[in-house]
Amino acid sequence: MSERNVIHNFSHEAMGTRFWIRIADEDRSYAERAAESIFYAIDELDFQVDARHDSGPLAGVNGMPDGALVAAGDHFQTLWNFSQALKEESAGAFDGTAGTLFRYWEARGTPSFNPDDAEWTAIFNAFKSAEFKLAGAEFTCVKSGAAVDFGAIIRGLAVDRISDMLENSWGIHRALIIGGGGVVLALDPPGDANGWRIGMGKDKEMNLCRFALASKSNERQATQFVDPRTGQCVTLAAPVRTLASSALEAAGIAMAVAVQSPSEAEELIRQGCSRGAWLPDGTALGAAMNFELTDRPAPTPTPEAI
Repeated sequence: MSERNVIHNFSHEAMGTRFWIRIADEDRSYAERAAESIFYAIDELDFQVDARHDSGPLAGVNGMPDGALVAAGDHFQTLWNFSQALKEESAGAFDGTAGTLFRYWEARGTPSFNPDDAEWTAIFNAFKSAEFKLAGAEFTCVKSGAAVDFGAIIRGLAVDRISDMLENSWGIHRALIIGGGGVVLALDPPGDANGWRIGMGKDKEMNLCRFALASKSNERQATQFVDPRTGQCVTLAAPVRTLASSALEAAGIAMAVAVQSPSEAEELIRQGCSRGAWLPDGTALGAAMNFELTDRPAPTPTPEAI
């Protein structure tokens, strides 16, 4: 039995963040069963693709010596193939093997660059010379020195997986899926609404339907953005937000745009008909120009802000 104009909220901890599923116009018990089943699948995905698990598949991948190979699972293949395609599209601004660079800057704790730092030079040179290959399900470390880390995009993959299961396994089409504070995917909106209300910072909001929105905040640690092309940190003056038809794509292009120049970002956005971006200076690119940002009312109810 359908429950019109009712939104059921479910949440779950995974991948170092909290996921929310907001399901509209459905029977509560049916929606709850769907959410429980989906969150179980997300826990398995978490173990398979998050580099934070010391005993997970990525730990084995990053411990391979030169010439070694392992069997790659479906989720790994999806992330690797997407990362390689985006690396080419972005001219290296996104790189799924830059884990060693991020770890160096995280340990250092400051974005200031010292060209005489021998440790940084060794790490950057090893990263640049490293090589991996994926042939079918066989993943080979041709030359070690880099670390595969999909941390910037795994929540996007998880959100897409949730969306796919909601629609194709459970027949639920009116839902909003949120992966932490960084990625949202809107399916059909509740009732007769023309979209889900999504906060854009503290003062603005927009309606979102059948689009994914990702953001990279400038309010977290100063070493969170590293340009793989230079190995150095990039500081944002304001958040970057991106649009795409999938959450994985939105998350990936957000990470690339965060380290690109405005002209590079514009070129990347042009390569996809559904892509859009709001740059730190407020410039809207691509599909973002089609969305109207309106003043955000008093937070009752509060739209999800990213």
